[in-house]
Amino acid sequence: MSFPRFSREAGKEVGSRPLGAALRPVGRVALWAVLALLLIRGGAAVLESPERAPAQLGQGGSEGPGQAAEALGVGFARAYLESPSPKDLRAYLAEGAHVGAGHRPGAGGEVAQAEVMRSAKVGKSRWVLTVSCDLRDARTLDLAVPIVRQEAGEVAALGAPSIVAVPAPAGADPERPRPIAGAGAGAIGELVSKFIPAYVSAGKASDLSYLVAPGSTVVPLGGGLEVASVGHAAQLNGSEGPERDLAVAASLRDPETGAIYPLTYRLLAVERAGRWYVAGVEGAVA
Repeated sequence: MSFPRFSREAGKEVGSRPLGAALRPVGRVALWAVLALLLIRGGAAVLESPERAPAQLGQGGSEGPGQAAEALGVGFARAYLESPSPKDLRAYLAEGAHVGAGHRPGAGGEVAQAEVMRSAKVGKSRWVLTVSCDLRDARTLDLAVPIVRQEAGEVAALGAPSIVAVPAPAGADPERPRPIAGAGAGAIGELVSKFIPAYVSAGKASDLSYLVAPGSTVVPLGGGLEVASVGHAAQLNGSEGPERDLAVAASLRDPETGAIYPLTYRLLAVERAGRWYVAGVEGAVA
């Protein structure tokens, strides 16, 4: 038997109801509040995603080469330093690309750790990755590795890397190298034959001042390696003017391990007051 209850304020009969019926409106309100919160958060996430996407792609909002390219660059750098031979590097190379034959290092020349320190886009689908390699004998070598990435996601190395002093952009030029053109060919060839040994052996940038264009700075390797050979310079553009893009093949020897690494350097040569200088060392080309 139930008894009516009365409001204290009005003294009128209210009538008793089951507890579930009394709380049902409160539950509906809470449910609608949760749904509204989820809709608001979902809409905010949709609006925010376009702004966050560039930051996820690369530094400065620009698209990076991707994890696959970086992994290949690290693998190629390791394989190159530990066994610089066309046979062992074939799996990393793009079709038609090749590297010269070198010699394996002795004890202590193995790579303990390698990582990509910098990437620079140098053309459509082309990048140069600067891979820093810590050797087991406590030395560090930085390699500029030219990489191509196709739209389908395939990546490959475009050719021989270059050993660089600091992370720096390097280029892979679509033009085929050709003999140096113009009246300055002899002077440019002589400049290259002097610059590469000086670049490898010099301890500081000022040691190269007589070969580097005024206003330009080139950081040398610092004497950790020796020049085994320097090839003839080839020109990458058709200009016969005061600026030339050059590709220079060279081989460097590691005196600690006996390894010999075939390299390709890209130099920018400029003419100033009738004399030729190097204005930049930009890295490897295909």
